[in-house]
Amino acid sequence: MLTGAHSVGYRLRAARISIAAAAIMVVGKLAAGFLTNSLAIFSDAGHSSVDMLAAIISFIAIRNAGKPPDPDHHYGHAKFESLGALIELVFLVGLGIAIVDNALARLAGGTQEIQLNVIGILLIAASFSVDVWRTVSLNVAARRSGSEALAASATHFLADLLTTVVVIVGIVATALGFPRGDSFAALGIAAVLAYLSIRLGRRIFSSLSDRAPAGLASEVETIVSSVEHVIEVHDIRIRQAGSQMFAEMHVYLDARLSLEAAHDVLDNIERVLQARFPTLHIVTHPEPWGADVSEAPPT
Repeated sequence: MLTGAHSVGYRLRAARISIAAAAIMVVGKLAAGFLTNSLAIFSDAGHSSVDMLAAIISFIAIRNAGKPPDPDHHYGHAKFESLGALIELVFLVGLGIAIVDNALARLAGGTQEIQLNVIGILLIAASFSVDVWRTVSLNVAARRSGSEALAASATHFLADLLTTVVVIVGIVATALGFPRGDSFAALGIAAVLAYLSIRLGRRIFSSLSDRAPAGLASEVETIVSSVEHVIEVHDIRIRQAGSQMFAEMHVYLDARLSLEAAHDVLDNIERVLQARFPTLHIVTHPEPWGADVSEAPPT
């Protein structure tokens, strides 16, 4: 996994490419929508616009998440990722409502004619190919860099890929003589957006409410307990802010250890934890085990 400045640079490059690809997708799908008069394609273009917003938010988050704490932000700036995600959620919900409203209006008032043409179909085919490429490349970049922001963008672009598949199904249905298939395809896109909105809303709520990541405290306890000279670890508290995590814990150490040796143990705890969780910031509170030398365990 990439770390440090190399990781930030790699993630920023991936985010820039993602923004450029999303912009191209929006233009291409809007052109295909105008050429075919397809509500499903327009809806897909709207979804791609939200994905472009997500890519921009990811870029801003990656660029700013590494800023050090300052007098106004003692824990850094990672919470800006959650605020960006909240803005993204508002756009997703608004887009879904607009798509449903237009689709139901078309179904109630008579489906508009869909004008299938070679250029429109080629644009959708090209969009599908770009969707596949950027979904795969972002997943690779997220794994290499450990970036949750890129992983979130990859998830959104996977959803965009699925909605493009729904659009293709709607076009095929129209070509087979079922013109309302376009409006039903648009409703299918709205369903995908609703699923994304619910999942994103849960993630935002967990971050803003400082909910501890499931199972992480137990894993941290296991790792810390295996460090040499650590007798016991307790009162582990973990919270997440965007892609950053913060952990506090009390660690029992042999009372006979010198201050310098105890400090080395705490440094070692930080090293092993950050090797497993690169975005974890650790605060340890040492406690002496057996203040009386006669009661202290052997070294």
